[in-house]
Amino acid sequence: MNKGKCICGKVSYEVTEKVEKLYQCHCTMCQQQTGSSSQTGFFVGTESFKWISGEFSITNFCKESGYSYSFCSKCGSTVPNMFRSGNKFWVPAGALVNLKNAKVEDHIFVADKADWDDIGGEGVQHEGFYPVFADPLDLHI
Repeated sequence: MNKGKCICGKVSYEVTEKVEKLYQCHCTMCQQQTGSSSQTGFFVGTESFKWISGEFSITNFCKESGYSYSFCSKCGSTVPNMFRSGNKFWVPAGALVNLKNAKVEDHIFVADKADWDDIGGEGVQHEGFYPVFADPLDLHI
């Protein structure tokens, strides 16, 4: 089991499924949202996710395209968000307290990566989106 929380600790949650596979999204919206080169996270089914505290302190942002993210309304930390299909959460990997032995296996939207972004590691690089999702409504950009 992995527990995660925002910076101020108001929002907390747990993931009961073992986390092994991470992905990094290099799209321009993830760059803007994080202020960095990419956003690293993973997907988990609703049956393996539980809010512990602060669920009502979460603010959501959603573009018309479907791109969305959620954050703590007190400290602004990115927190998990549910996709429109309603069957899984996207969870930011960096917010988990004791995530061990997980690896970035896929980089997506590398065609949009920042010029200064030098992607390393062994993860497979995909020019755009690749079929991680069963439901096309899950596309997050």
